[in-house]
Amino acid sequence: MLLIFYIVFSQLAVGGLALLLIIPKDLVGRGFYRLMGLIYLLVMVFARCANLAINGNSISFSNFFLAWEGHDSIFVLIFCGLLLLYTISLWLKQALINRVLLIVGAICGVVWTVYTAQSYGELIDVPAGKFLLSAQFLVSAILLGSVNSGMWFGHWYLVTPNLPVIHLKRFNQIFLASLLLSIAFFGLNVFLRWQAVEVSPFNFFHQIAFWLRLLIGFGGSVLLYIIIWDCLRDKSTQRDVVGATRAATGFLYIAMLTVFIGEFCGRLLLLEVRFIL
Repeated sequence: MLLIFYIVFSQLAVGGLALLLIIPKDLVGRGFYRLMGLIYLLVMVFARCANLAINGNSISFSNFFLAWEGHDSIFVLIFCGLLLLYTISLWLKQALINRVLLIVGAICGVVWTVYTAQSYGELIDVPAGKFLLSAQFLVSAILLGSVNSGMWFGHWYLVTPNLPVIHLKRFNQIFLASLLLSIAFFGLNVFLRWQAVEVSPFNFFHQIAFWLRLLIGFGGSVLLYIIIWDCLRDKSTQRDVVGATRAATGFLYIAMLTVFIGEFCGRLLLLEVRFIL
């Protein structure tokens, strides 16, 4: 369970930070970026603690910075350091440094996500398993980041009601695109899995996780996308932009829960029955 928690939270931080790049510069105040920096820094603190526990280290302040076991730990600490520097720089009002750290942090996160997928690629008994898993991990990071950063960005319409609705729509579009890609990877893996020589059996617990992934992670998320899309239609926003964005934000919060459930179940099936979901 710790390994699942570590993978999902790491992907959340990477995807959420990277998607801050789609928000135009100076559209929202520094308060939004400070909040997001602190949130993803906290997420990475939890992920690092899980990383320590997985490697058999006690969770302490000294071990947090000094326990280096394997390349994965190095990536965790580098990404944590970049997140910390980025968050601190937001209080220093250095726009160029902010942007550079955000871009470098996003690149580091993408490289780390691909590396993590490669380390688990041996679990996949299908052709091009490592490539498929790398692509799935990147898609999962974007999916998690789109609903989380999108939900917090939606809250900012209460702070700045005159924000253009197009930017919240963009988060919802990325949510749909990453969700459809994730479903496509699932279908491809099922097809390739039929040709696998060795297939791990599904027990009752795995069947529950499988159906939760499909019904809530995929089905529930698609339904919520449609509802959010309806909230953000021109007809709805022209009538009451504050009410429309508030409703969309509320449904994005629910979508965050369905996506989390789906991703946790997907990583469980990956680690226990070698199933890319």
